[in-house]
Amino acid sequence: MNWFRIGCLGLGLAALPLLACSQVSLQRISATELAAVRGDRITYTVRTARPGRLTLELLTGDGDVVRRLSLPDAAAGDHELVWDGRDERGQAVPDEAYCARATLDADDGKALDDPCARSGGEVLAGLQPSLAANGDIVYTLAQPARVLIRVGVKGGAMLRSLSVWRPRPAGRNLQRWNGFDESGLIDLRSDRLALLVTAFRLPDFTVVTTGQDGLEYRSWRIAQGWAEAPDPPATEGTARPLERKGQRIARQHYMPRYKDREPRITVTLATRDGQPLAAAAPVPDDVRVSVDLHPDDRWLMQEQLYEVAFFVNGDFVSEEENGYVPIGWIWNTSGLQSGRHLLTVNLTGFTGRVGTKTIAVQR
Repeated sequence: MNWFRIGCLGLGLAALPLLACSQVSLQRISATELAAVRGDRITYTVRTARPGRLTLELLTGDGDVVRRLSLPDAAAGDHELVWDGRDERGQAVPDEAYCARATLDADDGKALDDPCARSGGEVLAGLQPSLAANGDIVYTLAQPARVLIRVGVKGGAMLRSLSVWRPRPAGRNLQRWNGFDESGLIDLRSDRLALLVTAFRLPDFTVVTTGQDGLEYRSWRIAQGWAEAPDPPATEGTARPLERKGQRIARQHYMPRYKDREPRITVTLATRDGQPLAAAAPVPDDVRVSVDLHPDDRWLMQEQLYEVAFFVNGDFVSEEENGYVPIGWIWNTSGLQSGRHLLTVNLTGFTGRVGTKTIAVQR
């Protein structure tokens, strides 16, 4: 009996004898979007070269098996398996992206087709977003992808994340935005606007689910009892492919999906000796700025280093690279003109997460 490598790209040695990968293969899906609350269904067509037990598994981006669909006695040929967007408990899954893998258990071994491992992550180039007068952002994806959208000031502060690697379908997409920063203080619709829209491709045969706005992905995972893996170390890229068939693979493709969010931060002001400053009171020449993570978001950043940058009216003024919070910074305001000014703090993790907070001060 020969020992074949698992999957169609040779991604590791199997513990059992495997049939050649051509023995089972996903052929097509009927759609790439699904809303279980509307009663939608997705049909997967899987081809087998010999009889056996055919199993189709639907997985989260974190590798958790959401649902198993099986044909115990599949003959050789094409087979259709239907998923209704629900997990093993019969509950509609959260809005996310779910990939599929197929396994054929035959009398003389096992074959596997795993698009979740052999595809996805390719950076989509040439995105050309446009901005409407009301702030809405329009962009077009050639393929279903995870999308990051951030806005800020050219050469200065990052001021809001509108989409943090959210899955989006191919075609024209619309990102709603009111034109303001995270704190609602700055109208960014000006010639200083910096707009970032970047994306990487979802694995083949991935379905994007919609219609479950009230069900948060991480909370759902916790209820399922699934483990939370740490962020991969910065050196992980050397062990995982960052290029496939000449296309660059985004490092974020390998990050935990339940961490696809930005940390919230708090910013407080005090005198140099630590006396709190009233919100509307003019600030003294020296202001102690204290930055901390929101208590509910400490878990998000606890496994990584980060730096804190300070901006006044959108322009960079200082940076601290301590890698921990709370952090204190003495801000000398003596050079500011009288009137209202905006202090923005960016807390940036080395894995790319950015928390931002802006507060208004009087001088």
